[in-house]
Amino acid sequence: MIGCVIEGASGEKYVDVVRKNVLGTSGMTRTQVDDRFAIIPQRMRFYHQDKSGLVVNAELLDSSYKIPGGGWLSSADDMARFEVAILHDVLLRRATRDVMWTPQRLADGSTSEYALGWGPGKGLGELDVGHGGGQQGTSTFFMILPQRETGIVVLTNMDGADSSKLAMDVMRILIAAPAGQTK
Repeated sequence: MIGCVIEGASGEKYVDVVRKNVLGTSGMTRTQVDDRFAIIPQRMRFYHQDKSGLVVNAELLDSSYKIPGGGWLSSADDMARFEVAILHDVLLRRATRDVMWTPQRLADGSTSEYALGWGPGKGLGELDVGHGGGQQGTSTFFMILPQRETGIVVLTNMDGADSSKLAMDVMRILIAAPAGQTK
């Protein structure tokens, strides 16, 4: 629905608005709409692990039907550029970003485990925010520690992979490294 709102407000196609205002602004040169029939340099094969544990090709998916809820291909480098843009207030004002990272208060007074498109947590003892996704042949997660201006991007070409656990494990290693190493 938000894609329709963006198109109506801008008078442009959703993908064009994203290209101009997010991808271009962030320097995300490798991110594009997924077209299963186009030749896309360095596109990976997508895999699935069946019940017996055998790794097989994932079923063909034309994810164009779900833009803006998905349907994009990206690289780890581009997703890292997105994290940098978010951390350095390139895409949003800091106050807007902070609201997006604030868990929603529910009608019963409790706090949701989800914010506006982000999953905030404190699994590492300080605020972390992230977002994951997956479909046939992919599992993804990216995570930011805002106070440290540090982020992790995990993109796997197999569905069902625990990319959020991998991101958390890598972040634990990264923040445990002595100052001046690995950043």
